[in-house]
Amino acid sequence: MTSVRRTARTTLAGLLVAASVASVAGCSGDDSGSATTGSAAAPTTTTGAAAATSSPGSASTSSAAPSGPALAAGNGTLTPQVLQRLGKTSFTDAELAGASRGTWKGTGIAVRAQGQDVTLLVKEGATWKIVGGWWPSKGAPGPYLGGKRHVVALGSDARLGQDIQHSRADTIQVVGVDGKGGGGILGLPRDTLTTLPNGSQGKINGAMVSGGPAGMARTVSRTTGIPLQGYLLTDFVGFQRAVHAIGGITVTLKRPVKDVPAGTHNLTAKQALTVARERKSLPGGDFDRSANQGLILMSGYAKLRTLGPTRLPGLMTAISPHMSSDLTPAQVLTLLASAYQANPSRVGRSVADGQAGSGPGGASVVRLTPAAKAEFGRFRDGNL
Repeated sequence: MTSVRRTARTTLAGLLVAASVASVAGCSGDDSGSATTGSAAAPTTTTGAAAATSSPGSASTSSAAPSGPALAAGNGTLTPQVLQRLGKTSFTDAELAGASRGTWKGTGIAVRAQGQDVTLLVKEGATWKIVGGWWPSKGAPGPYLGGKRHVVALGSDARLGQDIQHSRADTIQVVGVDGKGGGGILGLPRDTLTTLPNGSQGKINGAMVSGGPAGMARTVSRTTGIPLQGYLLTDFVGFQRAVHAIGGITVTLKRPVKDVPAGTHNLTAKQALTVARERKSLPGGDFDRSANQGLILMSGYAKLRTLGPTRLPGLMTAISPHMSSDLTPAQVLTLLASAYQANPSRVGRSVADGQAGSGPGGASVVRLTPAAKAEFGRFRDGNL
């Protein structure tokens, strides 16, 4: 059975919420061999960046690239010329009076809004370093948020007491922005047949078992041909806290999903998790579930956007204990803030097209089609 390719355009807002939702959206209580997920303990944090540059479907092995600067020179990034317009590169505590503050993995983060100007900052020693923003009043409208990048959002199948970072990754969503107002979310079927970090052929959701989340990110990058800046990995608690923090999310369902009827609803955290997890009652199975995950993510974006960027530090603080990532605080903050500078007509969501069949040992697998590989190529620019 071939999946139906599902693409939509909508408002992009709140990429961190997307990552949080995506990372757990596929979790289910089913522990069959067809890759389902369950509740997991709060993950730990690692550092570094995962990247690969081989072509789509390649079986070659690539190693993690060293972390580069959070904001290198290029499109949509802070340059010396922009900083010269601002007249400074950092703020003191006293200068940030009234700014919204929080923490990400123990590092201070802040958002300072004045009129239409927004400044994003990360604590470094005794000062707050400017890492991004937009400043139309100073002739620097931007946005200056790090430019084009992709990350992969993962959800672990770890049960209570199991190693969250070396269990199956049963939710796999590539989140991208193009640095120019476009972006998208591309879901990968969890049963996609690919080469795993240990060199064997198997379902892509098993890559984290042998390679951890960094190995999983490299596998996703190698399979899609899309270089990744890093990964975000979270659990049920992080998902529900993110949804609760933004006051629920509004979605329109074409068909009922378990006890959530068809129609438009403002979902609670529990209802959102139900919609994101269910697959058995859906005609397209995991393909439909991945499409619903994309719907949940985009709805979370839209809701967060209405709250304004000063809510970002509080949201990041709430979900930080329940998320593991190799992204720096500056990378996470600027990725999330990209939501507020997006063009709704240039943001899409999709599920990679695949053909279901038998794989090694007779297991049910999904083989990506040429249409999926073409879509990967189009998404390399960050715009789906």
